[in-house]
Amino acid sequence: MGSRVLPPLAAFLFLALALCPLTAGQAHAQTSPEYVALGDSLAFGVGAGTPETQGYVGLAAAALREDTRFAASGLELDNLAVPGATSADLLEDGGQLDKALAEIAARAGDGVDGNEVTLISVIIGGNDLLALGEGDAPCLTDAAGKVCQDALAAMLGELNTNMSELLGRLREAAPAAEIYVSNLFNPYSGSGDPLEIVASIGVQQVNGVIGAAAAAPEFRAKLVPVYDLFQGRAKQWIASDHIHPNNNGYRVMAEALEAAVEGRPVSVPADLLNPPTDPPVAAPVITQKGGGVDTIVLLIALPVAFLAGAFLSATYFVMRGRS
Repeated sequence: MGSRVLPPLAAFLFLALALCPLTAGQAHAQTSPEYVALGDSLAFGVGAGTPETQGYVGLAAAALREDTRFAASGLELDNLAVPGATSADLLEDGGQLDKALAEIAARAGDGVDGNEVTLISVIIGGNDLLALGEGDAPCLTDAAGKVCQDALAAMLGELNTNMSELLGRLREAAPAAEIYVSNLFNPYSGSGDPLEIVASIGVQQVNGVIGAAAAAPEFRAKLVPVYDLFQGRAKQWIASDHIHPNNNGYRVMAEALEAAVEGRPVSVPADLLNPPTDPPVAAPVITQKGGGVDTIVLLIALPVAFLAGAFLSATYFVMRGRS
């Protein structure tokens, strides 16, 4: 019996050993260039029916594969986004930036021409703002007080520092890659909710930092403007959680990114500009920083501080040496 079993067993072991090297190198044996996405729940696709394919990252990747630039080579996608991430989280050891840098280095050094990381997208900052409403944050008790205003200034300064480090390290690792940075939208715009105006103020403060970082010539990044596209569209493009886009909202975000990559004006599909006929897509329940009641209180409290005189645009532009 042993003489009959050993030859097939030996053949099986030989085949397994022969296949092991292929499996180990499979991730970087592809010849297609790669698109790497970093960010929070917006890059992850929270609010879409199927985040992987109906979030803006998946939609943009699918559309770009049909573009003449990638039609022949193809385009792989590595979405590293984590719901709830702040700009500081991206920089943690073993976090999204480290994973992106490892992917960039692996593809650059695998000896395969044309499979390098070609596109990188970033969307971050919303949770930096909402984090000011966690625990016993001073902005929840005295939004117009100096302690809260100092916390707001510190948050904007930290976001600026983190964005600079993130973009700087990405650019250093991938000097030929295209880097796209999306700004944020006001999820209450057009909703008629009392939070519409006050949320706009807070979001625009964060967008000022994002825009300044993206505009720094040393990073050679391109801003993907989303804020204006969502103005007045909350009832159509925001999910039932009142924070994240629904399927249609993500289609708009994807179009904005595609237009930036292709170097053309944004063209929102006509069917998305009509009044909605279907109810908003219910967002999956995912625990995130700054969620719950504190988030709503914060969206009220922060703009009170801004309206009391805490417009800090000059602060972070001075910090960047752009005053």
